[in-house]
Amino acid sequence: MIARSGSATLVDVARVAGVSLKTASRVLNDSPELRPATAAHVREAMARLGYEPNVLARGLKAKRSEAIAMIAPNFADPLAATALQAVQDVAREHGYSVILASTGGDVEVEKSELQIMVRRQVDGVILVAADSEKSDVKSLMTRKVPIAVFDEPLRDQEVDTITVTNCEAAREATDHLLAHGYRRILVVGARPFLFTCAERVAGYRSAMRSAGAEPIELLVEHEKDLTPEALSAFVSGPNRVEAIFLVNWVCTMRVLRGLNALKRRIPKDVALVSFDDFELADMIPPGLTVVRQPSHELGHRAATTLFERIEDVSDHPPRKIVLNTEFVVRGSCGCKPK
Repeated sequence: MIARSGSATLVDVARVAGVSLKTASRVLNDSPELRPATAAHVREAMARLGYEPNVLARGLKAKRSEAIAMIAPNFADPLAATALQAVQDVAREHGYSVILASTGGDVEVEKSELQIMVRRQVDGVILVAADSEKSDVKSLMTRKVPIAVFDEPLRDQEVDTITVTNCEAAREATDHLLAHGYRRILVVGARPFLFTCAERVAGYRSAMRSAGAEPIELLVEHEKDLTPEALSAFVSGPNRVEAIFLVNWVCTMRVLRGLNALKRRIPKDVALVSFDDFELADMIPPGLTVVRQPSHELGHRAATTLFERIEDVSDHPPRKIVLNTEFVVRGSCGCKPK
């Protein structure tokens, strides 16, 4: 009697199909040398027995785990969540699974997760770095584990990197506010040591100085520091700001809560432009004007670049891919909502 429901072996399949073990193995590995009729007959036997191949054993034999890792600070972030879907789609096309790890933006946690992925013998890693200066992927590079980084590039580490036009997009957003006649424009950001924050603040400063306006900045070490009390000094009194440029969606959420607590109306009391689009941004009255990142394309390009490395053993130079953003005008900047 042959065991069923996953306990059947390839030997059982070969016996039921009336073929050699070698032939059954070739069917399992999609060998092009087999006749289609033979392959179909063996697959029918596999289905009848409920045969499930031992993926781990096959991976050890092929020296592939058929798994990649994606490590990011926060998968609740709309950028990471949308990018993850694209990564999973690409991985599925290659017959791979994706192992996830969230670091909370902590470099030490990130280092630990990278070591765990190395021990799991993943075939590649997609990383959204916790800190572009402190994050370290040398352990992966030493073991020749392919890696692709997006959003937050690594400094002084040559790996495939996918980013967006952070500085240029921030300048465009600030120029748009200046075009409305606003002169007192505040930039709000958190974790100024991050590449993305620094680049977006640089774009803001460039636009302000080109217009002869003085930059006004609220840059904090952590998003939790963006309290109504911290915001109050900038949106109250005779020298209050006329507009705010926010460097990411987390800062936007904090500032929206703060403005609501302070009973400030958008855009009548203060205009807003946010870097990052997110679900329901168009539903927040009168609709948030945003810099929209190509989140899905970021994930897709990171995954396709990674699989090119996995499948190509040649050491061609690391690629630096920069994607364009889109400026989406709604009502929060002072424009008439569409």
